[in-house]
Formats: sequence, structure tokens, C-alpha cells
Amino acid sequence: MKTTIDLDEVKLERIMALMGIKTRKDAIDFALNEAERIAKVNHALNSPFYLVQEGEPVIDPDYDYRLLRGPVIIRK
Repeated sequence: MKTTIDLDEVKLERIMALMGIKTRKDAIDFALNEAERIAKVNHALNSPFYLVQEGEPVIDPDYDYRLLRGPVIIRK
């Protein structure tokens, strides 16, 4: 999908150099993947893993580790 946006050119070039990324498209794709990964980690950290009420199961029955992991992303 083509989109026109204003980017911080200095920051984009700095990330491309630091990560060894050759194209702007790959740099933006990398940034989106990292943002998604961070959001998933934050979501997992803020989601209850267990119930603390007396007599309740130790692990939340609705907990599904597969949903938190999401698809595996292989970086080039």
C-alpha cells in the first residue's frame, strides 16, 4: 500500500545505519514489527496470568499463551 507521510529523515537514516537496513521500506517494516512486538510484550505483562481469589484456579482458565505469542517473525 502506498502512503505519503512526513518522516524524521535523520532518525530514519540513523536507524537504517545502526541496523544495516538498506531501504526505507525495510526500515519502516522493521519499525512496525518492533512496535508490534513491544505492544505484545506490554499486553502480556499487563494481562493477569493467575487468579488470586481463594478457592479459584491458580491459572486463569481463559489464559492462552498461543494468543500472546502471535506469529513468528523472521528478520533478514
